[in-house]
Amino acid sequence: MRQQKPCAVCTVCGHVSYSLNLINGPCGRMVGSKRCRGVNGSRLNSDDWAECEGCAGSGSTNGSKL
Repeated sequence: MRQQKPCAVCTVCGHVSYSLNLINGPCGRMVGSKRCRGVNGSRLNSDDWAECEGCAGSGSTNGSKL
């Protein structure tokens, strides 16, 4: 099943977000025991994301989430 395209990505760790209200806000991902210091940058343009061959847009391959 194909996933929706993310609307934001962290400027430091690359974690993606699907919530518009998180754009320009702090990344909430924990890296080790500390919170990531990145910011969720907008990725709303149609050419910001490309479907990868490994998962065909599903977000997982061989049962492992990407």
